[in-house]
Amino acid sequence: LARTIEIVVNNVRNRFTSVDYDDMLCPNPVLSVSHSVDTLFTCGPCILGAAMNQVLGRHMQEAWTVGDVQIWGKDEEPTKDDPRWYIPGRTIILEQNKQDMGAHRFTWAERNLMVAATDMPDYDDRPKSVEHYSKTHEKVGVYGLKKLYSDSKKANEEIRIVVKGTSSLN
Repeated sequence: LARTIEIVVNNVRNRFTSVDYDDMLCPNPVLSVSHSVDTLFTCGPCILGAAMNQVLGRHMQEAWTVGDVQIWGKDEEPTKDDPRWYIPGRTIILEQNKQDMGAHRFTWAERNLMVAATDMPDYDDRPKSVEHYSKTHEKVGVYGLKKLYSDSKKANEEIRIVVKGTSSLN
């Protein structure tokens, strides 16, 4: 989560656009994905997955599979300063279904347990005066140049979040 927060804060402070996201996802970005869900790379689930992939040393757009996340590669010998030593416990990718009885549900498949649901039918808790973030998406042009930021002032600096604690080496 720390890496995700770091990426989001820096990208917003530096007024990232879809061009910057393409660069961030190099080498070999899947442009059809990054351009169709560009809003989700700003502060949604796509940037969470990308950050997790980066921490695990994978390509930022590598797909996740439902179930336990394996943080160590086969026959891998991590260094003592590898950030993965600070990942506590177990990480599980939940199964999602956007059409499960009319809602968007997240299920722990191994236990057949519904963990969360959203987009309930006939329920919208957003104030009518606040426009949904999806309206910032540009079908034509460069995402992030219009409608996303209140100004164009870039910070021209990066913030780093350092995670300290007890490593699983101890």
